[in-house]
Amino acid sequence: MDNVVTVYWILILFIIGYPNYIFIKRLKPIKKKRFLHKLFFFIMSLILPSIFICLFMAILISPYIDKLFNLKIDHDTYLVRFIYAIVVFPSGYVTNIYFAKFYLKRISKTKNEIELIGIE
Repeated sequence: MDNVVTVYWILILFIIGYPNYIFIKRLKPIKKKRFLHKLFFFIMSLILPSIFICLFMAILISPYIDKLFNLKIDHDTYLVRFIYAIVVFPSGYVTNIYFAKFYLKRISKTKNEIELIGIE
């Protein structure tokens, strides 16, 4: 395992870990089924960015794209691998953050009742 792969794994752990930390922190006011919400979000924070990263990398390293644009790129050089990481990993992170915001908004709208005081 070379240094680039180590950096990739650190970025992947950050992409998964930080949104989960933020999600758990924002989940505290919601009292019902907290464990199930945490488990579901953790599983989705593994699946969604992984699918997005794999599909995007498959498109970037596709030989058809190289032939279409007449590119002569060696995909094994460090520079190209870092460029791919700069393109792919932030988009996976943003995907995870937006899913967290969307999911928190959906589960926080469960039976918010307004109490009227003084009217009977």
